[in-house]
Amino acid sequence: MENLLSSVSYTKLTVSKKSIRSPRLLLVLLFLIALLSITTTVSFSHYDFMQEIVTTAPTPEQHEQKIHHQQTEHHDKRIIIFPNNFPLRDNQIPDFYVHDLELGLDPQDLIYRNRLTHKIPGEVSYEPYNIELFDAGTAGSHLGQCLKLSSVFKIEASPAYNKNADLVKVLKRFREEESPYYQELEQFFPNIEQQLLEETIEEHWYQLIGSSVWLEQYGVHLMISRIIYTESDQGYPLFSLSYLQVFDRNWKELDNVELIVRGDDGTYKPILYPQFAPIPVYHNIDEKKGKFYGVEDPRIQLVVNKHGDEEPVIIYNSYHRKIKEIESDNDSEGNIKFEKFRSIFMGWLWRTQKGKSNLEELPGDAEVRTMEYIKIKELIRPENERKGIEKNWSLFLNYQERLVDGYDAYLYFVYQIKDTKILKCALYEDKPCEWEFESNDYTASGKLHGGTELINVNQVLAQYDYPQLDSLKEKFPEGRQIWIGFARAVLRNCGCGSHMYRPNLVVLMKDKDNYKFAYVSPFLGFGIEILEWWEGQGLCKAKNLIIPNGISTWTIEKDADGKILDYMAFTISRRDTTVDLVYIKGLLNALLFDNPNPRLLNHEQQGFRTNTNLDCALISSDKFCKLYGEQHKITQEFDDKEKEEAEKHDKN
Repeated sequence: MENLLSSVSYTKLTVSKKSIRSPRLLLVLLFLIALLSITTTVSFSHYDFMQEIVTTAPTPEQHEQKIHHQQTEHHDKRIIIFPNNFPLRDNQIPDFYVHDLELGLDPQDLIYRNRLTHKIPGEVSYEPYNIELFDAGTAGSHLGQCLKLSSVFKIEASPAYNKNADLVKVLKRFREEESPYYQELEQFFPNIEQQLLEETIEEHWYQLIGSSVWLEQYGVHLMISRIIYTESDQGYPLFSLSYLQVFDRNWKELDNVELIVRGDDGTYKPILYPQFAPIPVYHNIDEKKGKFYGVEDPRIQLVVNKHGDEEPVIIYNSYHRKIKEIESDNDSEGNIKFEKFRSIFMGWLWRTQKGKSNLEELPGDAEVRTMEYIKIKELIRPENERKGIEKNWSLFLNYQERLVDGYDAYLYFVYQIKDTKILKCALYEDKPCEWEFESNDYTASGKLHGGTELINVNQVLAQYDYPQLDSLKEKFPEGRQIWIGFARAVLRNCGCGSHMYRPNLVVLMKDKDNYKFAYVSPFLGFGIEILEWWEGQGLCKAKNLIIPNGISTWTIEKDADGKILDYMAFTISRRDTTVDLVYIKGLLNALLFDNPNPRLLNHEQQGFRTNTNLDCALISSDKFCKLYGEQHKITQEFDDKEKEEAEKHDKN
C-alpha cells in the first residue's frame, strides 16, 4: 500500500475525463479508488506528529524536536505548515491538502498547524552599552546647545550573530532547478557552472542586506536578503537577486518548508522556501556596464490586509526605463527614446502577476508575458514626478489608522530625514503618493539616510496586557504616535577610509498633524566587530561599514521577579558581505518604562521644524570617525612594528 501511495506522491489527484464504457471496468475503478483512499488514510497514520496533535498537543520542546528530526533525518522531505487560524480541525488538514489543494503528500513529509509562539533564544549574551540621544529642543535651539540637548541612556547589546547562507548550496540548487526565472536571467551569469566546479563562487557571489519578520501565524522568521553577482568585487554588482529563507524561532534555518497561505481571493496555496523571489525587473544584456540590474536593498514588513491576515510585503529600488518620446516618419516605422530611472517599488510576496506589463511598456516576448512573478507596484512621488534616483525611503505604518479601518490602507515613508518630509502611499489603489508632512521646501538627501523600517511603539505596547504598562498607555496624549528605528549616516573621508557607515537610532513622533525626530543618536557601534572591506588591508582602507537593514522583532518580556524588559532584534551588514543579527534589550525601559514622566509623552511639544538635533548627531558622528581613525592608525603602527620584530626574530 505504501508503494501505491508513493507512486502518486507529489502529483495532483485529478478525476479522469475519459468516459467509462464497461460496468466491469467501472467496478474495478471504484475498487482502486477505494483502495487508494484506504492507503491514503493508512499513510496519514504514519504522521506521528499529526497523531500527537489529534490526541494530546505536544509541548513546544517536543514540537521543535520533531522538526529538528525531520530536518536531519528526512532533509529532502517537506515541512508543511498551516497557519494557526486555519478554520479546519487538525485531523482534517491532510485531507484538505490532498483533496482540496490537489497536492501530493509523501509519507515522510511533516504536516501540521502551527502552535509555536515567539521566544528569545536563550544563548544570546549581552554587554552594557550607552546610547547618546539629542533631543529636538525648541525652534530657537542651535548648535551651541548640543550638550544641553544630549541625554545618555543605558541599554545592553549582543554581539553580531551571522546568518549567511551556504552560497555554494544555494546557487547549485538554483542552477539545477532551472526555474523559468533562472532561465530568464542566466545570461547575466553564464559561468555559474564553471564557478561551482572550480570552487570560485566566493569570488563572484555575495549575500548581504538581510531583513526579516516574525510570522506569528506560522511560528517562523521569514527573511529576504540580497545576493549579488559581480565580475570584480562586492562594490560593483552586475546583477542583484532577492533570496527568501525561513528560520525557526531559535534562528536555525529550515529547508524545504512549505507555508500554506491565504490569497487575496480567500483561497489557500503553498509557497516553498527557500527560493529566489521571482521579482520582475528590467534588464538588457547588451547594456551591462554601470547599470546595477535587479532588486537592490529589499526590506520586508508585515501589513494587515483586508482579510485581517498579516501579509509580508517588500520595499526595494530597481533600475528601469520609461518611454520618453516616439519619433516617427510614417505609420510603420519610428524610434523610441527611453528615460532611465532607479525607482522605489513594493512587492506582495504572497501574490502573483503574469508578465511585466506594469514595469515594461514594450510588449516583450510571449514567454515573458506568460511568466508568473511576484506582484509589484511602483511607488511614485506626488503628481507622477519621477526623479532619476530614488533610494533609502524608511517605511512605517500608522497604527491608529489600522485600528479605525481594520487593515493597513497606506504605507508611510520618511522620504527625507533632515528638513523632514513624509510620504503617504496607497497600498492597494493605483495612484501616486502624496505628501503627508513637509517641514519646509528644501529638498536634499543629506548625510542621514534611511536604514531600517520604523516600528510603531503604540502597536508594540498594545500587544501586551501587563498591568505595569497600563499607566504608561494612559499617558499617551490623543493623536500621539511614536516610531523607533535606525537611520545611517554616510560620512566620506572623515578620518577612516573613503566611507564610514554606522547606525543612528532615530525616534519619530507624530503629534496630531505634525512630525518631528524627537531623538537622534550619533554613530552607534554596539561593540560589534568591524570587518575589513578588503581582507588583509586594514580597517581604514576603502569602506568601514555597519549598515542597519531591518528590525526583525520587538517584544516585551516579564522576568521571574515580574519586571518587564523589552528585547529588539535587528539585522545589519558588514563589508557588504554579511547578514547578521543583533539583539538589544532595555531600549523602551530607558526611554519610557523606567521614567515616571518620559519626555516623549509630554503634552506640550516643540521643535517640529528644526534640524538642530540632527546636526548635533552628525557633528558627533564625525568626531567618532576621526577618533576611530586615529586610534586605528596608532594600533596599526604598533601591530606593524610587532610584525617587523617577529620577522627579524624568525630570520635570526
